[in-house]
Amino acid sequence: MKKRKWYIVFIVCSILVFILFYNITIYYLSYKKDIEFKEKIKEYDFDKLKKINSDVVGFIEVDNTYVSYPIVKSDNNSYYLNHSFEKEINAMGSIFLDYRNDLDNLSKNNIIYGHGRLDNTMFGSLNNLLDSSNLDSKESYYITLSTPNSIMTFKIFSVYTIPKEGYYIKTYFSSNKYFKEFLETIMKRSIYNFNTDVNTNDKILTLSTCKDNFGKRVVVHAKLLKKEETS
Repeated sequence: MKKRKWYIVFIVCSILVFILFYNITIYYLSYKKDIEFKEKIKEYDFDKLKKINSDVVGFIEVDNTYVSYPIVKSDNNSYYLNHSFEKEINAMGSIFLDYRNDLDNLSKNNIIYGHGRLDNTMFGSLNNLLDSSNLDSKESYYITLSTPNSIMTFKIFSVYTIPKEGYYIKTYFSSNKYFKEFLETIMKRSIYNFNTDVNTNDKILTLSTCKDNFGKRVVVHAKLLKKEETS
Protein backbone atom coordinates (compact mmCIF):
# COMPACT_ATOMS: atom_id res chain seq x y z
CA MET A 1 0.00 0.00 0.00
CA LYS A 2 2.80 2.40 0.94
CA LYS A 3 4.68 1.58 -2.26
CA ARG A 4 1.56 2.24 -4.30
CA LYS A 5 1.06 5.59 -2.57
CA TRP A 6 4.57 6.72 -3.48
CA TYR A 7 4.03 5.52 -7.03
CA ILE A 8 0.91 7.69 -7.36
CA VAL A 9 2.79 10.67 -5.90
CA PHE A 10 5.59 10.11 -8.41
CA ILE A 11 3.14 10.00 -11.33
CA VAL A 12 1.36 13.17 -10.21
CA CYS A 13 4.64 15.02 -9.70
CA SER A 14 5.88 13.88 -13.11
CA ILE A 15 2.72 15.19 -14.76
CA LEU A 16 3.06 18.53 -12.96
CA VAL A 17 6.71 18.86 -13.99
CA PHE A 18 5.79 18.06 -17.59
CA ILE A 19 3.03 20.70 -17.59
CA LEU A 20 5.38 23.26 -16.07
CA PHE A 21 8.11 22.48 -18.59
CA TYR A 22 5.60 22.62 -21.44
CA ASN A 23 4.26 26.02 -20.35
CA ILE A 24 7.77 27.43 -19.92
CA THR A 25 8.72 26.19 -23.38
CA ILE A 26 5.62 27.69 -25.00
CA TYR A 27 6.20 30.96 -23.14
CA TYR A 28 9.84 31.11 -24.23
CA LEU A 29 9.02 30.35 -27.86
CA SER A 30 6.31 33.03 -27.86
CA TYR A 31 8.72 35.54 -26.32
CA LYS A 32 11.42 34.64 -28.86
CA LYS A 33 8.94 35.03 -31.70
CA ASP A 34 7.90 38.44 -30.39
CA ILE A 35 11.53 39.63 -30.24
CA GLU A 36 12.13 38.40 -33.79
CA PHE A 37 8.96 40.09 -34.98
CA LYS A 38 9.84 43.43 -33.35
CA GLU A 39 13.27 43.28 -34.94
CA LYS A 40 11.62 42.65 -38.28
CA ILE A 41 9.35 45.70 -38.04
CA LYS A 42 11.51 48.08 -35.97
CA GLU A 43 11.49 50.56 -38.85
CA TYR A 44 7.88 50.15 -39.76
CA ASP A 45 6.57 50.87 -43.20
CA PHE A 46 2.86 50.46 -43.80
CA ASP A 47 3.34 49.18 -47.33
CA LYS A 48 5.60 46.41 -46.00
CA LEU A 49 3.30 45.69 -43.07
CA LYS A 50 0.27 45.41 -45.35
CA LYS A 51 2.09 42.82 -47.43
CA ILE A 52 2.35 40.72 -44.27
CA ASN A 53 -1.16 41.43 -43.06
CA SER A 54 -3.74 43.54 -44.90
CA ASP A 55 -5.63 44.00 -41.61
CA VAL A 56 -3.03 46.48 -40.33
CA VAL A 57 -4.56 49.90 -39.55
CA GLY A 58 -1.92 51.63 -37.46
CA PHE A 59 1.16 51.55 -35.26
CA ILE A 60 1.26 52.40 -31.54
CA GLU A 61 4.09 53.56 -29.28
CA VAL A 62 3.60 54.30 -25.58
CA ASP A 63 6.17 56.33 -23.68
CA ASN A 64 7.81 54.70 -20.65
CA THR A 65 6.82 51.21 -21.81
CA TYR A 66 7.98 48.63 -24.34
CA VAL A 67 4.84 49.05 -26.41
CA SER A 68 5.82 49.50 -30.06
CA TYR A 69 3.58 47.40 -32.29
CA PRO A 70 1.43 47.46 -35.41
CA ILE A 71 -2.31 47.55 -34.81
CA VAL A 72 -4.67 45.24 -36.66
CA LYS A 73 -8.44 45.17 -36.95
CA SER A 74 -10.86 42.35 -37.67
CA ASP A 75 -14.65 42.23 -37.93
CA ASN A 76 -14.80 41.04 -34.32
CA ASN A 77 -12.89 41.34 -31.03
CA SER A 78 -12.02 37.65 -30.78
CA TYR A 79 -9.82 36.66 -33.71
CA TYR A 80 -6.67 38.54 -32.71
CA LEU A 81 -6.84 37.37 -29.11
CA ASN A 82 -5.05 34.22 -30.25
CA HIS A 83 -3.65 35.05 -33.68
CA SER A 84 -0.34 36.73 -34.37
CA PHE A 85 0.27 39.57 -36.81
CA GLU A 86 1.13 36.91 -39.38
CA LYS A 87 -2.31 35.35 -38.68
CA GLU A 88 -0.78 32.28 -37.07
CA ILE A 89 -2.41 30.77 -33.98
CA ASN A 90 -0.45 32.18 -31.05
CA ALA A 91 -1.43 32.67 -27.39
CA MET A 92 0.25 36.08 -27.41
CA GLY A 93 -2.32 37.36 -29.88
CA SER A 94 -1.88 40.79 -31.44
CA ILE A 95 -2.46 44.43 -30.62
CA PHE A 96 -5.85 45.13 -32.16
CA LEU A 97 -8.38 47.90 -32.59
CA ASP A 98 -11.98 47.42 -31.50
CA TYR A 99 -13.98 46.42 -34.59
CA ARG A 100 -16.40 49.30 -33.92
CA ASN A 101 -13.67 51.93 -34.29
CA ASP A 102 -11.96 53.55 -37.28
CA LEU A 103 -8.61 55.31 -36.82
CA ASP A 104 -9.25 57.54 -39.84
CA ASN A 105 -12.56 58.68 -38.37
CA LEU A 106 -12.18 58.64 -34.59
CA SER A 107 -15.12 57.88 -32.33
CA LYS A 108 -15.51 59.60 -28.98
CA ASN A 109 -13.84 56.54 -27.40
CA ASN A 110 -11.39 54.42 -29.40
CA ILE A 111 -10.22 51.15 -27.87
CA ILE A 112 -7.08 49.13 -28.49
CA TYR A 113 -6.59 45.71 -26.85
CA GLY A 114 -3.57 43.53 -26.16
CA HIS A 115 -2.59 40.74 -23.79
CA GLY A 116 -0.72 41.72 -20.62
CA ARG A 117 2.26 39.36 -20.86
CA LEU A 118 4.48 38.89 -17.80
CA ASP A 119 7.59 39.21 -19.98
CA ASN A 120 6.48 42.75 -20.88
CA THR A 121 5.68 41.87 -24.48
CA MET A 122 2.45 43.06 -26.11
CA PHE A 123 0.66 45.29 -23.53
CA GLY A 124 2.44 43.72 -20.53
CA SER A 125 4.57 46.80 -19.87
CA LEU A 126 1.48 49.00 -19.42
CA ASN A 127 1.87 47.87 -15.81
CA ASN A 128 4.75 50.36 -15.68
CA LEU A 129 2.17 53.13 -15.71
CA LEU A 130 0.63 51.86 -12.47
CA ASP A 131 3.79 52.93 -10.65
CA SER A 132 3.52 56.66 -10.04
CA SER A 133 7.32 56.93 -9.83
CA ASN A 134 7.35 56.21 -13.56
CA LEU A 135 5.04 59.16 -14.15
CA ASP A 136 7.03 61.88 -12.38
CA SER A 137 8.13 63.28 -15.72
CA LYS A 138 5.46 64.85 -17.90
CA GLU A 139 7.44 63.52 -20.84
CA SER A 140 6.11 60.07 -19.92
CA TYR A 141 2.48 60.92 -20.56
CA TYR A 142 2.31 60.45 -24.31
CA ILE A 143 1.12 57.89 -26.83
CA THR A 144 1.90 58.11 -30.54
CA LEU A 145 -0.55 56.51 -32.92
CA SER A 146 0.39 56.39 -36.60
CA THR A 147 -1.76 55.35 -39.53
CA PRO A 148 -1.06 55.34 -43.28
CA ASN A 149 -2.73 58.77 -43.38
CA SER A 150 -1.78 60.53 -40.15
CA ILE A 151 0.29 60.73 -36.99
CA MET A 152 -1.65 61.36 -33.77
CA THR A 153 -0.35 62.33 -30.35
CA PHE A 154 -2.38 61.48 -27.26
CA LYS A 155 -1.81 62.56 -23.66
CA ILE A 156 -2.59 60.14 -20.85
CA PHE A 157 -5.07 61.40 -18.25
CA SER A 158 -6.19 58.26 -16.41
CA VAL A 159 -4.65 54.92 -15.40
CA TYR A 160 -6.26 52.28 -13.20
CA THR A 161 -7.05 48.60 -12.63
CA ILE A 162 -10.58 47.26 -12.55
CA PRO A 163 -12.45 43.95 -12.77
CA LYS A 164 -13.59 43.01 -16.27
CA GLU A 165 -16.53 45.20 -17.34
CA GLY A 166 -18.09 46.78 -20.39
CA TYR A 167 -18.40 50.39 -19.21
CA TYR A 168 -15.00 51.76 -20.18
CA ILE A 169 -15.12 50.18 -23.64
CA LYS A 170 -18.21 52.06 -24.80
CA THR A 171 -17.69 53.65 -28.20
CA TYR A 172 -21.04 55.36 -28.68
CA PHE A 173 -22.77 57.96 -26.52
CA SER A 174 -26.25 59.19 -27.35
CA SER A 175 -25.55 62.68 -26.00
CA ASN A 176 -22.77 64.86 -24.62
CA LYS A 177 -24.39 64.48 -21.21
CA TYR A 178 -23.63 60.76 -21.14
CA PHE A 179 -20.17 61.28 -22.58
CA LYS A 180 -19.46 63.88 -19.87
CA GLU A 181 -20.55 61.38 -17.20
CA PHE A 182 -18.30 58.79 -18.80
CA LEU A 183 -15.28 61.13 -18.75
CA GLU A 184 -15.90 62.10 -15.13
CA THR A 185 -16.13 58.44 -14.13
CA ILE A 186 -12.91 57.31 -15.82
CA MET A 187 -11.03 60.34 -14.47
CA LYS A 188 -12.13 59.59 -10.91
CA ARG A 189 -10.90 56.02 -11.29
CA SER A 190 -7.32 57.11 -12.01
CA ILE A 191 -4.72 56.17 -9.40
CA TYR A 192 -2.71 59.24 -10.39
CA ASN A 193 -3.69 62.88 -10.95
CA PHE A 194 -2.39 63.92 -14.35
CA ASN A 195 -3.78 67.47 -14.02
CA THR A 196 -5.18 67.20 -17.52
CA ASP A 197 -8.46 68.79 -18.53
CA VAL A 198 -10.79 66.63 -20.58
CA ASN A 199 -14.12 67.67 -22.09
CA THR A 200 -16.79 66.41 -24.45
CA ASN A 201 -15.01 67.86 -27.48
CA ASP A 202 -12.07 65.50 -26.94
CA LYS A 203 -11.39 62.22 -28.74
CA ILE A 204 -10.35 59.50 -26.30
CA LEU A 205 -7.94 56.60 -26.77
CA THR A 206 -8.40 53.65 -24.41
CA LEU A 207 -5.84 50.88 -23.97
CA SER A 208 -7.08 47.71 -22.31
CA THR A 209 -5.11 44.68 -21.15
CA CYS A 210 -5.36 41.87 -18.61
CA LYS A 211 -3.78 42.47 -15.20
CA ASP A 212 -3.90 38.90 -13.90
CA ASN A 213 -5.68 35.56 -14.25
CA PHE A 214 -8.55 36.71 -12.05
CA GLY A 215 -10.16 38.96 -14.64
CA LYS A 216 -8.69 42.31 -13.61
CA ARG A 217 -7.81 44.79 -16.32
CA VAL A 218 -5.22 47.54 -16.63
CA VAL A 219 -6.81 50.51 -18.37
CA VAL A 220 -5.14 53.60 -19.80
CA HIS A 221 -7.07 56.59 -21.16
CA ALA A 222 -5.54 59.40 -23.21
CA LYS A 223 -6.94 62.37 -25.11
CA LEU A 224 -6.01 63.46 -28.62
CA LEU A 225 -3.69 66.47 -28.61
CA LYS A 226 -2.87 66.79 -32.28
CA LYS A 227 -3.32 65.02 -35.57
CA GLU A 228 -0.98 65.58 -38.47
CA GLU A 229 -2.06 64.41 -41.89
CA THR A 230 0.67 62.57 -43.79
CA SER A 231 -1.13 61.93 -47.05
